[in-house]
Amino acid sequence: MIHLAYDGSINGDWVAWYAVNLARRDPDHRLRVIYVNTDEIRADVVREKAENLAQECADAGVELSLDIVSSSGSSAERRFHDLRTNVPAGPETLLVCGARLKPGGEGYLAATVSAKLLSDKTFSVMAVRVAQPGLLGAPRRFLVPVAGDRAGFLTASEILKRFAPDIDRVELLRVMMIKRQIFRRLRSHQAGQLRAKGWDSLKGLSVELAKILGLEDWKVDANVKVSDDWAQEVIIDANRHHTHLILMEASWRDLSANFLYGNPIEVVLRDTPCDVAIYRGV
Repeated sequence: MIHLAYDGSINGDWVAWYAVNLARRDPDHRLRVIYVNTDEIRADVVREKAENLAQECADAGVELSLDIVSSSGSSAERRFHDLRTNVPAGPETLLVCGARLKPGGEGYLAATVSAKLLSDKTFSVMAVRVAQPGLLGAPRRFLVPVAGDRAGFLTASEILKRFAPDIDRVELLRVMMIKRQIFRRLRSHQAGQLRAKGWDSLKGLSVELAKILGLEDWKVDANVKVSDDWAQEVIIDANRHHTHLILMEASWRDLSANFLYGNPIEVVLRDTPCDVAIYRGV
């Protein structure tokens, strides 16, 4: 089942479209909406919005249920706890939540409920930053940065499977990172060696992904870059490929980083003109 952590905001409505489309291709075609009632938005307003969303779900063949959970506190820590205890644990659960810019430009994920959910690893989580509401949560062109982690690749594959019938293109990107001072002195043969190592890590992944998704091989491509700034490479490729959604795994190191403006995840969320989904499996 797909679960949606809903906050009742307009941004939450945009994120809800992603949850609906994921549930549309989930085996049980069910979407559970969870609202932690902190009195920021009245429960009756949330119920009215959920009724409207239920009609959209019905048109998509999805059954919607709404659970309003009494808040144990307004802090991010308490809201995280309320969500965590009301969502079933395990890899078969996917919780969709939002990632939006906080007041004062304090970042999209840092110190948020979504970041805590991604860090927890009790169940799979996908935090979505919506930049193109007109897509209605139905992207067709994807960019998937990969880091050689098999479990992360499989989690991304499970998410992509739910979009597969409508996918036009998936680009896999492997960025071979080196320190800036070394990058500036890098010789061409050294860059070639690093690219070859990157291609070894991608070997067969595009073909395997096409098979998992049931797509023609030409719809899944791969690219390797050598850089000292993987966030900028992701942004450049997203623009070059006219990407609708970047599907990017969050590492513990990036989620726990206490710096904001240099955090690669925050850079991608802030500077990319397309939708971004940050995911983490169990």
